[in-house]
Amino acid sequence: MTKITLPIEPELKSLLESHCEARGLKQQHVMNAALAAYLEDAEDLALVEKRRAGPWVSWEELKAGLDL
Repeated sequence: MTKITLPIEPELKSLLESHCEARGLKQQHVMNAALAAYLEDAEDLALVEKRRAGPWVSWEELKAGLDL
């Protein structure tokens, strides 16, 4: 594991401490989980944006390719 140091808003730090204390969690665990979720969401969003560009298939083409 590696360490990073970064500034955090005092109010956010207080909320993190309260959250962890109330649930018996370690701040490191919560921060790792939050960062992983953020990065996964960013990756998903990038994929959505890429797919929005196409190629697109018309409904008629799609229906024609189905075995109904």
